[in-house]
Amino acid sequence: MTRRYWNINLEEMMQAGVHFGHGTRKWNPRMAPYISAKRKGIHITNLTRTARFLSEACDLVFDAASRGKQFLIVGTKNKAADSVARAAIKARCHYVNKKWLGGMSTNWSTTETRLHKFRDLRTEQKTGRLNRLPKRDAAMLKRQLSHLQTYLGGIKYMTGLPDIVIIVDQQEEYTALRECITLGIPTICLIDTNCDPDLADISIPANDDAIASIRLILNKLVFAICEGRGFQVHAQVLITSWVVIAILLGSATLVVRNPQTIPTDGQNFFEYVLEFIRDVSKTQIGEEYGSWVPFIGTMFLFIFVSNWSGALLPWKIIQLPHGELAAPTNDINTTVALALLTSVAYFYAGLTKKGLGYFGKYIQPTPILLPINILEDFTKPLSLSFRLFGNILADELVVVVLVSLVPSIVPIPVMFLGLFTSGIQALIFATLAAAYIGESMEGHH
Repeated sequence: MTRRYWNINLEEMMQAGVHFGHGTRKWNPRMAPYISAKRKGIHITNLTRTARFLSEACDLVFDAASRGKQFLIVGTKNKAADSVARAAIKARCHYVNKKWLGGMSTNWSTTETRLHKFRDLRTEQKTGRLNRLPKRDAAMLKRQLSHLQTYLGGIKYMTGLPDIVIIVDQQEEYTALRECITLGIPTICLIDTNCDPDLADISIPANDDAIASIRLILNKLVFAICEGRGFQVHAQVLITSWVVIAILLGSATLVVRNPQTIPTDGQNFFEYVLEFIRDVSKTQIGEEYGSWVPFIGTMFLFIFVSNWSGALLPWKIIQLPHGELAAPTNDINTTVALALLTSVAYFYAGLTKKGLGYFGKYIQPTPILLPINILEDFTKPLSLSFRLFGNILADELVVVVLVSLVPSIVPIPVMFLGLFTSGIQALIFATLAAAYIGESMEGHH
């Protein structure tokens, strides 16, 4: 497990009261290594050890989140309930913040049955079926729904046992901890000076009574989970980006490995594509377009193939052991990177054409506007990225929904429509990128 830096500050922990333990009469001797002193009848927790174990917990949840693992946060006492719910929602985790029902995990089949019942009642309420029932029956079902919402609302989307459980108070959630130990589910536990540090897989010595202390620890763990989930998304997109690049390189290699004087089949098609890209470049850039054909062509083909893969393949249905796939242009980071690449090309074209004199246009009418004018031109292509991202995301979602709900033959016309719009988007992006470069070489602002 790789160690990372999580910005765990001892001064911040002191301000949150993380170091305050229980009274010296209420302590567990096994906590002695985690206690640094006694003050006015209260044990003081060693914050250095707290920081060390919190960092280890953050590393663990980051790695687990990057592999698509599921988390459950448990904290049912009044002081922790709101913080637990907020943290879980932010990190897209399951949570229990009212009462841990005995056997919730060890008797999962019963819990699953209750969850199915809960989902059915929610569906009936949303569709208005409950209002059409006799008043007595409707009132009974609404009470049942309210009861299920109270105790199972935080796990309503849970389809199986969690991979890691985060427990806020060991004493309060002892039943939940014992169930996790029985099932072999890894646990991360906040432990005060009256707890047993040997029960959980990672025990974080901290004040489990102060709201500020609980919130601080949960915020660090939630941040690590969110970072891990973001890492997971980018990793899956990186995989499909390499798939697209492999398709482009493989196709080009197959076509040009044995070139003919009179083009046939694939070679003829690639020469037609090259001529098309040359025409686009020449129209937008002018007579000096030649050196920019590879850049414009790469942009066009990468976006074109990425968009087509998003329109033809329901990537999100393809499940990997550690997540799901997505079309490269379905990630906003990919489209922003393409836009920023266009911005760099914009300034490079102007500098190669006119040297440092290119920046003369940015100091008009006054040199004070230099950074503002440069920033304006640098961010101009960003609008392309958001337009491209929105369109390919919409296309892919339509395909995924249709493939999931109806027979495969029905979505075919929609897929063809997606192919057309995807091709247009690639053409627009490449054309405007060429237009920006042409504008830079001409010196307009």
